[in-house]
Amino acid sequence: MRKWGRNSLHVYNQLDPRLQGVVDRVLLEVADVSLLTGHRPEDEQNAQFDAGTSALRWPDSRHNSMPAKAVDLQPYPRPASKEKLWASLAYIAGHAIRIAASDGVILRWGGDWNRNGDLTDQTFDDLFHLEIVDTHGSYYRADCVHSGGSN
Repeated sequence: MRKWGRNSLHVYNQLDPRLQGVVDRVLLEVADVSLLTGHRPEDEQNAQFDAGTSALRWPDSRHNSMPAKAVDLQPYPRPASKEKLWASLAYIAGHAIRIAASDGVILRWGGDWNRNGDLTDQTFDDLFHLEIVDTHGSYYRADCVHSGGSN
């Protein structure tokens, strides 16, 4: 039976309970994953922005809330080739979106920001990133700077 490692557990404890439920099911039903980033404090978020790896300053990223409404994750072990990593991330994200929907949660994946199913219309990909969509429509981000898993 898969279980969270020490670093993943630290990130897990920062997540919104709805995300915790999704990633728990991903871990048990889909694939072994490592959680990379949950909550991102103000200094780290602004450093990401200043470095050009995020288009969002504090507090505008879904990583900035506590509990965090976004998570960056990757398969464990991480595939060595870029192609296998990307395929694994897409596979995991698809299952995570389905799992979340079955629990009444809407997720957005960093490989399909506008959630239209067309993966070719993105101006960048943050394939490590999953976030809860605000169902009240007040939060929508269709584009930002490529962050390689740190948006």
